[in-house]
Amino acid sequence: MSQEVSSQNRAWQLYGVFAKAIPSIMALILGLLASSVLILITGYKPLQVFRVMVSGAFGNTAGQSFLFSYMATVILTGIAFLMPGKAGIWNVGAQGQAYLGGIATALIALFVPMPIIIWPVVTFIVAGLAGAGWAFIPGVLEPYRKSSAIVTTIMLNYVAQGLPSAILFNYIGARLPQTLVNNTTPSFSIDETLPKIPGYSASVMIFISISIAVVCWYFLQRTSLGYKIRASGSGPMSAQAKGIDPKKMMVVAMVIGGLVAGMAGAGEIMSRGNYVDQFPEGWFGGLGFAGIAVALVAANNPVGCIFSGLLFGVMVAGAPFIQAQGLPRELVWAMQGLIILFTAMPYLSQTILKRTRRKKWTQASS
Repeated sequence: MSQEVSSQNRAWQLYGVFAKAIPSIMALILGLLASSVLILITGYKPLQVFRVMVSGAFGNTAGQSFLFSYMATVILTGIAFLMPGKAGIWNVGAQGQAYLGGIATALIALFVPMPIIIWPVVTFIVAGLAGAGWAFIPGVLEPYRKSSAIVTTIMLNYVAQGLPSAILFNYIGARLPQTLVNNTTPSFSIDETLPKIPGYSASVMIFISISIAVVCWYFLQRTSLGYKIRASGSGPMSAQAKGIDPKKMMVVAMVIGGLVAGMAGAGEIMSRGNYVDQFPEGWFGGLGFAGIAVALVAANNPVGCIFSGLLFGVMVAGAPFIQAQGLPRELVWAMQGLIILFTAMPYLSQTILKRTRRKKWTQASS
């Protein structure tokens, strides 16, 4: 009897997961349809654009490597956005938190010798703590000082943006002056980088990111702290009635989001193996904000970020191949914008679903 009840509970849980994903799937379909109309208006064939984009991302190792690298980062920045969102606080600062993680990674690689076996573990921990510390500031200010986390995280992004160059020229350059001669790119030894996937230029960071996404899903759904975070975001008053402190959960969720964002920055630096001037505008430019779109399309589900990260990765990795075929690369950015637009309008998808169900119910009744 107990086995039947547990199997029924699992079935209902799976149904709940799919039910929550339906609005996002509808938004994706509507976004692709709107993109097709836009492509037709500009004088191109939608199927041709989609075919070139997909074949560019999957048809060769260069496209696949870029896809893996892009996915590895936006999966984590997506989780960095959605994790605080579960507690009712917005983290728009994954970009800056990842900068801090990247800076910590570079400093460890350049100045802290340690055994090869423990080096990646220590680096991820330190980078995560750097991102978490940066996220702690807005995490405390909103619940305890009524300062909007949206505003403070955006402002802290601008503060963090100049730190890589300042540290490079004022700290790294002062101790390793020879590194500034070669295009300001201090390189790490091969032992201080993540191994590459055999046959690809991408590192194994994609597998680490997927593992982190699964762990975060388990944390939210299967742990008491994860339940407290979700309860705080669902209803602060009811959470307080259950003995949960919503303000404290906001801080905890924001710190966890910063921790994941810091790891994203660490993975980006360790995968490339050097530290360049203005790397926020170069390698990492916009990936923190892209994570917001990934999280929205994923319906704020950590595992869903894997699939939405794949979707956006295909579009970004296929963009150069679209341009090589004489098609405007801006079509890809327009497609992304339309998908995000429809994802940000969940009520549209829900209305369509409700009307469809009502129509079926009316037909069945008649």
